[in-house]
Amino acid sequence: MKTKIFAFGIFLFCSFLFIQSVSFSQSVWTTQYLNNIGGNYLRRVQFVNSLTGWACGGNGTLIKTTNGGNNWSVVSNGTTSFLTCIYFIDENTGWIGSEDAVVKKTTNGGVSWYSAPILTNDFSADFFFLNDQTGYITSHDNKIHKTTNGGLSWNLINSSSFAYGQIQFFNEMTGYVVAPSYFAKSIDGGLNWTRTLYDGVNQAMTFINQQTGWITGTNSIRKTTDGGDTWINYAIPMTFPYALKFYTPSMGWCVGASGSNAVICRTINGGETWVVQKTELNNVYYDISFINSNSGWVSGNSIISSTTNGALLSVNQISSSVPDKFSLKQNYPNPFNPETKISFDVKNSTFASLKIFDMTGKEVKTLVNENISAGSYEINFNASELNSGVYFYTLKTNEFTETKKMMLVK
Repeated sequence: MKTKIFAFGIFLFCSFLFIQSVSFSQSVWTTQYLNNIGGNYLRRVQFVNSLTGWACGGNGTLIKTTNGGNNWSVVSNGTTSFLTCIYFIDENTGWIGSEDAVVKKTTNGGVSWYSAPILTNDFSADFFFLNDQTGYITSHDNKIHKTTNGGLSWNLINSSSFAYGQIQFFNEMTGYVVAPSYFAKSIDGGLNWTRTLYDGVNQAMTFINQQTGWITGTNSIRKTTDGGDTWINYAIPMTFPYALKFYTPSMGWCVGASGSNAVICRTINGGETWVVQKTELNNVYYDISFINSNSGWVSGNSIISSTTNGALLSVNQISSSVPDKFSLKQNYPNPFNPETKISFDVKNSTFASLKIFDMTGKEVKTLVNENISAGSYEINFNASELNSGVYFYTLKTNEFTETKKMMLVK
C-alpha cells in the first residue's frame, strides 16, 4: 500500500512539473465586434499605413478607419452586392470589386466613386496595382483584365478554363496567379501563363520577391524559392488557410479556420513550422494585412482583430523551481544570424521587461513586458529585421536590472 501511495505521489509531482512548464505570449490580438455592419462578413482588409485602413464584404459593406482601427465608419459606395476585393495605393486612391463584376474607383478616400464598365459575367476575385495607372484584376469566369489608365477602362489580356484567384506582379512583364488547382507564372505581361502545381486547392498567395513565395492549400502551406518551378509542402495547424502575409523571408502569418473556429498562425522559419497565436470561437478569419512586423489586422465575420506586437515570440517557462536569485544569461549562440536564445531567472513573482537596444541606446524590440511568476525562462529572439551589429538586451524587474551584449552577423 505504501508503495502505491509513493508511486502516486511521484506521479502527481511529475504532473505538477509538466503543467508548470508553460508558455505565455507577448503577442496580443484584440478583437472588435462591429455592430454597425448588419452581421456581414468582411472578406478583405487592407491598411495603407498605421492609421488608414479599409475592409469590405457582404451586401456592399465597406468600412474605413483613420485611427488605426480603434473606430470604423461605414462608407457609402452605391453597391449592395457582395464586395469581393479591394486595393488602395494610398489614403485617397483605391478600387473595389464586386460579385456582379462592377469595379469602382475613388480618388478622395471614398467620398465619391467612379464606376468602370462591367468586365465579366462572374465576380471579381483580386486586384493588384503596380502604380496608380497600371493594374490587374482576376475573375471567377476565368479572365484577367488589365488597366493602364488607373481603372477608367480595362482590357481582357487572358482567358482560361480555370477560375482565377489572387494575382501579383513585380513589373509589367513578370506576374503570378493562383487558381483552385494550380499556380501560374507569366513573363510577358499576363498574355500567356505557364502552369505548375496542379494538385490541391490553392486559396491564397504571397511573394516577397520574384523567387520566394508561398501559397495555401488544405491543411498546408507550399513554399517556392525558384519562382514557382518547384514547391515544398509544410503542414499548418488549421484546416482552411484563407490568407497569408510574409514580412520577411522567415516571418509570416496565416489566417483561416479549423472546424467552427477562426485561427491566426505565425511562423519564424519561412513556413516550416507554425504556431497558433489566436483563435476566435464560431468565426472565420478571411484576410490579413500587416504594415510592418508588429502592426496587423485580420477580418472575419463582423469582426476585426488587430495587434501592435505581432512579431513577439512566445516565452517558455522551462522550470518552475524557484531560483535563489535573479539572473540574465548570455544569449546562445553568440554571434548569431538571425535567431538566438535568451534565458533568465526570476526568484519571485514580479513585473518584468526584456528589451533589445542598439548601440545608440534606441529600443528596437520588446520581448517581455508583463507580470510573470518565479521560475526560469527562455525566449527565441529573431533579428531578421535588424542590421548586423552589436546589440544590448536588458532584463528589468522591480528589484533587479542587468544588461548583456550580443552580436548579430549577417
